[in-house]
Amino acid sequence: MVSKRRISQIFSLILLHSSWGLELKWLCNPVLSCHSCVLSWFACPIGVFVQYSGYHLFPYIAIGTVLLVGLLLGKLLCGWVCPFGFLQDLLYKIPTRKFILPRWTGNIKYLVLIIMVFLLPFFLGEETMYSFCRICPASALQVTLPNMISSGFQAAPLATVVKLSVLVVVLLIVIFSSRAFCKVLCPIGALLAPLNFLSFWTVKLPTDNCVPCQKCDKACPADNSPSKRISAGKAPNRSLDCVVCHECRSVCPKKNRKNRYNQ
Repeated sequence: MVSKRRISQIFSLILLHSSWGLELKWLCNPVLSCHSCVLSWFACPIGVFVQYSGYHLFPYIAIGTVLLVGLLLGKLLCGWVCPFGFLQDLLYKIPTRKFILPRWTGNIKYLVLIIMVFLLPFFLGEETMYSFCRICPASALQVTLPNMISSGFQAAPLATVVKLSVLVVVLLIVIFSSRAFCKVLCPIGALLAPLNFLSFWTVKLPTDNCVPCQKCDKACPADNSPSKRISAGKAPNRSLDCVVCHECRSVCPKKNRKNRYNQ
């Protein structure tokens, strides 16, 4: 399952950033990928929400697209498609001492969504320096850094320095803590999280007589303890933080044993 997911992430990274003029910026793709990137095909829902909030308009198409994808797939795109999630997965592979962030930090992303995506742009305008887009690490990586390189690293304004500093801090933290940005700061993840409970997509695992090996807990990139839901007879993706990566399914000894018996 890991190799399939990596192939999906690589192809998604290439396909989402392969535009050489053609664009579909009227359509939101619910992953963290800045639509200001010259190679991006689709719009980022967070950028659209910030802009519409600043103009006091309701983003019907953007909201509808995100809700539809969330109802169908939950946070599946976070685990299989999102380019910034892919980058985090790769950086976490660097051999270092690892740690798990406190569980309460997962609530910060909901405040980020409400305050920096909707409220501050609504009251201060779309151009406010306090919107999420002004500190977005994906935007810094895809837009700000390439622009600095093309301009010959001229003196950067304070806003650019802040944005790049956030990027550096995020990239350092995700080396030591798996998907730390997803768990703590990502507003798209916050928007999609409740839809994990309603989505049609289900990670199917044998929930009867679960072997308490906790291999699924160790494999989970979201540090989400799927064994608790499996032992309770629930699908492991029925959780706010699950990125529907299916790693729990790939390491489950009971599921793999059943597959061997069925062959």
